[in-house]
Amino acid sequence: MGADAAPPSGPALAAGRPGGPAAAGPGHLAADPAVTAALTAGLGPDAKDLRGLSPFSSLAEVLAVLDLAGDATPPLPVRCLPSAHGGVLGAQLLAQQIVLAERLAPGRTTQTMHTVFPNPGRFDAPVDVDVEWLQAGRTYATLALTFRQDGRPISRGDVLLGAHERDFVRHEPARPDGWSGPDAAAPVDHPMLPWEVRVAPGPSPYGLDLWQRIPDAPADPALARALVAFTSEPLLVPRVTTAHADRGAVSLAPDQRLSAAILAQTITFAEEVDAREWHLVRIDSPHAGNGRVLGRGEVYRADGRLCAVFECVGMLRALAPKRAT
Repeated sequence: MGADAAPPSGPALAAGRPGGPAAAGPGHLAADPAVTAALTAGLGPDAKDLRGLSPFSSLAEVLAVLDLAGDATPPLPVRCLPSAHGGVLGAQLLAQQIVLAERLAPGRTTQTMHTVFPNPGRFDAPVDVDVEWLQAGRTYATLALTFRQDGRPISRGDVLLGAHERDFVRHEPARPDGWSGPDAAAPVDHPMLPWEVRVAPGPSPYGLDLWQRIPDAPADPALARALVAFTSEPLLVPRVTTAHADRGAVSLAPDQRLSAAILAQTITFAEEVDAREWHLVRIDSPHAGNGRVLGRGEVYRADGRLCAVFECVGMLRALAPKRAT
């Protein structure tokens, strides 16, 4: 789904405003103008505190919607975070899928998860989760988690989980080029990430390096993975839109509005990550066009070890105004 947005010029993006009600269409809103404003401000010298643009403001609120048990009978009810645009946050759905899958399959951890967002939803309406076991063995388990609202799917996550195993072979990348630690990044109060966040330019004009640590997070590896997935989702569309706006390469006519959504996302975990310690979320976009934007990212520990990779496809287009009915 999309939402109205201010014309993407520098001042308009920096100002930001809450989005309107969700429009009909696939997916969910990936980032409203408040998130775009936060990222713009985080990379510039002004407006370091935009936390007031978010309807939620604390880690406790995020953890509350991740308080899920695996011993209930499906369909399982879940709670939603409020959102400025009225929709269900994709970041929340990704995080809930990881926690719920690991609660349902104890002793196994999320290896990879692919999630699609076929329909919009509203945060103020009930959401239930259907659980389908695709496979369960000694080492691996595969689940399909479908989040529904009024009987209609708003997301489906296919989750592959596995038990820990010893190395047979091992290789991993060296510390990435352009590496700079959190001390070299600019602090920013991000409206979607109510914890310590610092940002710096990424590996390309369409990239971003975001350092974060969540010292008050529980010592729960499932929640750590969930919080990493939560962070990975709301970054791509604002960064790409801002980068094009900074170059003067995007504009909206007075009768147009911006429609932006993440349609699908995959995240794969390679190593454990402790959300309480500094870790880097690096995003980049190799392509945007045809009304779509492709994104990819990596998550590194502060020592340079790769922990996770993710990819997403988003919708980014200009729409004519809604006709009065």
